[in-house]
Amino acid sequence: MRSVVRGVAGLPYPAVRPGLIRPGPGRAGWADGDAVAKPTEAPARGLLGGLPALVGPLLGASVLGALILHLMASLVAQLPATDALGALSVIVGMAVVLVTLLPFTLLSFRRAQRAWAAMQGFGQETGQGSGRP
Repeated sequence: MRSVVRGVAGLPYPAVRPGLIRPGPGRAGWADGDAVAKPTEAPARGLLGGLPALVGPLLGASVLGALILHLMASLVAQLPATDALGALSVIVGMAVVLVTLLPFTLLSFRRAQRAWAAMQGFGQETGQGSGRP
């Protein structure tokens, strides 16, 4: 189970240690786990190759931003009907929403910004992009 979690997290791990498991019948033809786990092709670059890397974080940032605004608006709507202690709890709720969701929104935005910069850098390397000589 640990190897699956490490593989999902992107950390390298040895698939099978040769000294721990004795090869049984039918296991002699298995491929090396490290050779299978590594991708053989480079990731696609350029406008269409970098588009999914840009759209995913932008969508995540916009959804998280909309969620923050929705939660803040619902908390502000409850503010006039509360007493002093209730207003304090609403303000604390707003702070919890911001502290919880804002870092993930900023992280998604930074990932989108890096993907956009990579797409612009690829356009400048190949002479595409701005149209200037």
